[in-house]
Amino acid sequence: MLEQRETDRRMSGLLGEVETVGILPVPDNERTMSSGKMTIVWLMASASATTPLIGSLLFHFGLTDMVLAILLSFLIGLVPAGLFSEMGREVPLTGLIVARKSYGTLGAFLFSVLFSFVNMGWFGLNTAVAGETLAAITHMQGSLWFWIIGAVQVILVIFGMKWLEYFYRYTSVVLLVCYALLVYLLFSRYHVAMPHATEAMQWGAAITTVVTFSILAWTYKVSTVSRFAIPASNPKARIAFFLSPSVGIMASVLVMGLMGMYSQQATGNWNLALLGSNAPVWGVFAAVGVALAIIHTNAMNLYPSTVDLLVALNTFRKPSKWDQPIATIVLGFFSTVLAILGILNHVQGFLDVIGDVIIPFTFIMIVDWVWVQKKKTPASAFFERPRTPREWWTWPSIVSFVVGLVISIWGGDWFPNLFSAVLPLPVVGGLVGSVVFVIWELPRIRSLPQTIEKQQ
Repeated sequence: MLEQRETDRRMSGLLGEVETVGILPVPDNERTMSSGKMTIVWLMASASATTPLIGSLLFHFGLTDMVLAILLSFLIGLVPAGLFSEMGREVPLTGLIVARKSYGTLGAFLFSVLFSFVNMGWFGLNTAVAGETLAAITHMQGSLWFWIIGAVQVILVIFGMKWLEYFYRYTSVVLLVCYALLVYLLFSRYHVAMPHATEAMQWGAAITTVVTFSILAWTYKVSTVSRFAIPASNPKARIAFFLSPSVGIMASVLVMGLMGMYSQQATGNWNLALLGSNAPVWGVFAAVGVALAIIHTNAMNLYPSTVDLLVALNTFRKPSKWDQPIATIVLGFFSTVLAILGILNHVQGFLDVIGDVIIPFTFIMIVDWVWVQKKKTPASAFFERPRTPREWWTWPSIVSFVVGLVISIWGGDWFPNLFSAVLPLPVVGGLVGSVVFVIWELPRIRSLPQTIEKQQ
């Protein structure tokens, strides 16, 4: 299957620059992204129109503690994000293909379906926020902006990571200038003071808020980008590639969180861009900044959603060269419809729980990758049809995931003060699930070097 698919892809090129690599290993000649370019990709992907909301959610804890919570969240997510970055460079596949060996093919299928809808949800939510903001700034109908933003994002994603990287790189300066001007407007027209704490800091709750809306929510998607980076066989700037995703993601969270907190203090609203609705000249910069922020972020919601869906489809059918662009159009259309219908307003609680699922999934998969798959699994093995029950459904990782999920959801009911005041609950759930997995799989992990030596 891989050989035929690769032949088709090379014969058609990229179909006029439309990306068709889908879920297959990215050829070495297309793996050219540097660590600096990867940093910009994640910096811009994280710079959403909704990212300043962090400043409002943590407003009552004050500026100093918010900054510390973001820095601690960066340290928590640094290793997982870095390992997924290296995963994509070592085996140029998306994370959910690699998950076939960690959770079994059926387990990876279920996670692929779930994460496809999750990314659609975030796409629709961000589109709705941007549409309403742009409607207020431009005094135009909101649904028109929904379709404009949705269409632009779909077009960008159809052309794939190569052109997405170009778009992020060359519009990053425009985005920074737009938001810098909005910050100037805030400080020049409003009374701005340093926000101080009005409540005792709840470290567990604050860090949970940050990691589930930023670095650990993005982590499993990192290899979807890093598979286009310079291969790991080239040791150049290895540390830089390891740091790139987390630095890019959390730098945006820190800067835009500060914007949101100061805007909340000065105007009573975290959404800095709304300042442009009462100032026609400034409104142009606000509109451009909001549009770029939402397109940057949502492209990185839609692109992984497309790849996740292709992973699910590939479980039961052979891929074709048109799968990726068709899936992008279909998902983009329905995600935009969700934004217009306002359905996401009724499922916000579901989206808030996603961190409880993603973090245990991510941590267990990282453990399996570091101690097992990285040492013995070639790229072609992830596409082989399962022959044993374990290859369809890997019980140690599934049960360990369920343990982590249970702690993430209900651990706060058992020890409410501990998890709200001290520890980030989903992170604890992910760590406990990982420990259960290691204990269960320890005999296999210990026997792995001997098995590899015999195979060689």
